[in-house]
Amino acid sequence: MPHDLGKPLLRLNDPTDAPRRRSGGGGGDARSFTRAAQVANHGPFFKQLAEVLDGDNPALELRANPDSLAPERLLVFEVTGSVKDFAKAASRIAGLEFTGEEELGADEHDKNPEFYLLVPQLGALREILSLWDGWETNGTVPRNYTPWRDLFLQLRAVRPWGPADRVSPQNREYFEAVVDGAPDDFAVRIEIELVFRAAAEARQRAEQEVAAAVIASGGTIIHRCVHPAFAYHALLVDVPAAEVRRFCALNPESLAGVDPIGSIVPQSVGVPLEVGDSLPIDPVHPQPANAEPIAAIFDAVPLQAHPLLAGRLVVDDPANLEARAVGSRVHGTAMASLAVHGDLNDPASPISRRVYFRPVMFAPAFGGEIFADDRLVIDTVVEAVMRMRAEGGTQVFIVNLSLGDTTRPFAGNISAWGKALDYLAYQYGILFLVSAGNVAGGLTLEGHADVPTFHAAEVGVRNASVLRALDAIKADRRLLAPADSLNALTIGSWHRDAVANAFAGASPFAPYIDQDMPNISSRLGLGHRRSTKPDILLAGGRQPVLFDPMAQGLVMGSHPNPSRYWGLKVAAPTGDAATGTHFTIGTSGANALATHTAHRIHDALERAYPQLIETMALGHKAALIKALLVHCASWRDVEQFIRPIVDPELTLNHEHWRREVCRHLGYGFVDPEDAIACAGDRATMWATGTLGLEGSTVFNVPVPVALAGSPAHREVRATLAWLAPVRPGHLAYRAIKLKINALGGEDLGAFGVATMNSQPTNSQSESGTIIHRRWRDARIGNFEDGATMPIHIQREKDQGTPIDEPIPFGLAVTIEMPGMQEIYTQALQGIDLKPQVQVPV
Repeated sequence: MPHDLGKPLLRLNDPTDAPRRRSGGGGGDARSFTRAAQVANHGPFFKQLAEVLDGDNPALELRANPDSLAPERLLVFEVTGSVKDFAKAASRIAGLEFTGEEELGADEHDKNPEFYLLVPQLGALREILSLWDGWETNGTVPRNYTPWRDLFLQLRAVRPWGPADRVSPQNREYFEAVVDGAPDDFAVRIEIELVFRAAAEARQRAEQEVAAAVIASGGTIIHRCVHPAFAYHALLVDVPAAEVRRFCALNPESLAGVDPIGSIVPQSVGVPLEVGDSLPIDPVHPQPANAEPIAAIFDAVPLQAHPLLAGRLVVDDPANLEARAVGSRVHGTAMASLAVHGDLNDPASPISRRVYFRPVMFAPAFGGEIFADDRLVIDTVVEAVMRMRAEGGTQVFIVNLSLGDTTRPFAGNISAWGKALDYLAYQYGILFLVSAGNVAGGLTLEGHADVPTFHAAEVGVRNASVLRALDAIKADRRLLAPADSLNALTIGSWHRDAVANAFAGASPFAPYIDQDMPNISSRLGLGHRRSTKPDILLAGGRQPVLFDPMAQGLVMGSHPNPSRYWGLKVAAPTGDAATGTHFTIGTSGANALATHTAHRIHDALERAYPQLIETMALGHKAALIKALLVHCASWRDVEQFIRPIVDPELTLNHEHWRREVCRHLGYGFVDPEDAIACAGDRATMWATGTLGLEGSTVFNVPVPVALAGSPAHREVRATLAWLAPVRPGHLAYRAIKLKINALGGEDLGAFGVATMNSQPTNSQSESGTIIHRRWRDARIGNFEDGATMPIHIQREKDQGTPIDEPIPFGLAVTIEMPGMQEIYTQALQGIDLKPQVQVPV
């Protein structure tokens, strides 16, 4: 869309308090069983427990049996659906620690099954058994223990946390490949995540037991860390290949059978960056005058002396990774270049400040850039944020993480790294921008006899074949940690760049012809509890594809190497470092462009409203920039291409098919220029604020009178973003939910708009920390001059224990009427606080 830097974003007038609107209802009832059926199903298990508890040394006997419920052993209660207030009821039993709850995969019987995790002492086991005996006898439980009765009625299974829980099938496959052919004493570095215990003494005992088991296996402790704020307790250890084989075989005598261990996972492995095709450097623009950073990059050691980066970075390297970075400094240099300059093929778009840079990876002599292998990466990131706040980055509220852990694709539950970012975002007022991750695997195309047949097919048939092949393996292309973070913005890669002379040869070729789509290498959503992920798509380079001549069938893969004919142009550390640039492709680059755009939005706001922005709290800034980045995203009608592939009979309900579109597009494609300024026919207005417990407020948006004078197309969109405190281990992980109440029928008619399907559904949008609404139509409005449109936002009832803290939010609202150049001027007339930039009227 066109934009005009002389028409800055407008600050909305102050809101007014408003009565709360009624919230929607919850889900359906969970399946329950009869008491007789439950006694028949689970009675023998509890009877066996009772017999052991009556013995001479029940604790010893229970611990000796790995399949029993035992003191200090993590127990799993699988239920058919949520049991209200179960955590509170569990806390009434002395010596019973509630450590978490998670969703199970839905099946034909239960739509929303869950499980609860409990660590009992011996007395607590006796009391659980007493509750079961009473309920089995007469169907009742004591006062204040009603959730236990509901749990018994909904119980599907009760069991200890076992080896198969600790080592997932995916991780077993990874470890087996690592030790294949290795001698028994070959050292393998792994991460052990412990069951988090709230009490420091319990954590210490648990760690001692795990450390003793590691040493007994022939292993060594390398690093440990505990972060109670997001329930993380982990060890980095070396173990011999023989032990790896034992825990991959789920041997209960191996580390997989050690009670305090929650999971055994590979050591974090970063994502490599492909670059190529060097070119001379373009003219270097003046360095920024302001040395105080508001944006940071956590990445691999960059080439600081490169002319495009010299004087533009504030590098803080407490671990002296610079000394270890003896290889080619590709990743950090490219990300710094994009965050500072944007795509060098685009017109210059300088940012106003230097960028804080914290190296967390380095380039060894051979191979790709890596994390330091003697420290847990989550601990590194937490320390980096805390140090940044103390030294050199006190005003930073945007952090670029174009990093991902290839060993941790999203599996339904938020990763420990994602939880760390969620905590840090809320605690320190930071907007983390995270790349979705890339995947290199090929797509098997059906319906074409050979390559010539594919190329001879109609464009629509070709495009559909590619998407159908991608949809068939979507489960293998999930986001990489920490892109599953709820408070962060996750960025995917749009098949787009600014290369002027695109490659015109027959191979490689574009995967889609005349069709906006992500690169086929860009990883797919959804996120936690089906939340919208990736959030947005920015240009990641036009990555071409080619066919694998050695594969069985017709297998298409992404071209591995960027080129001057496709990709994002960045500073190059290879060849002649004094003059070099080259090209890169993927979600890392798209994420760095999002960081560049976020900085430019802040610069534009600061020019227009310097006093407001200068004094604004970091949490408010983070929420506002988050809202404005998403605000201009749209599906660009691509749902019309995707829906027939994911819903060929057009029989799926709107929730389902829109969710499948969202898996690819998130909230949609973002053109950075649309986020920086308005245009004559488009007015974007913004606000920040806080909402206390069950708070409710209305922003009255001035409506241009032009909407009442023409039946032309018009659109209204509103985006609300916030940083939520979280509760690790609970289904209500996101503790705070905000909401935009939809425009009512009367308002829709008055302003000539209607609800639209080309966006994520309300229920899906409301699963995260961004609400994005769009209304569109082409009807004459029916309102008087000076009318306002009410945008009503409210804080829903807190999930779990209420949080008595005001939650910062950012809000963006746009009114657009293509071709009607009076829109901005008329909206400006209704704004009380005018921007300082001179605006022609």
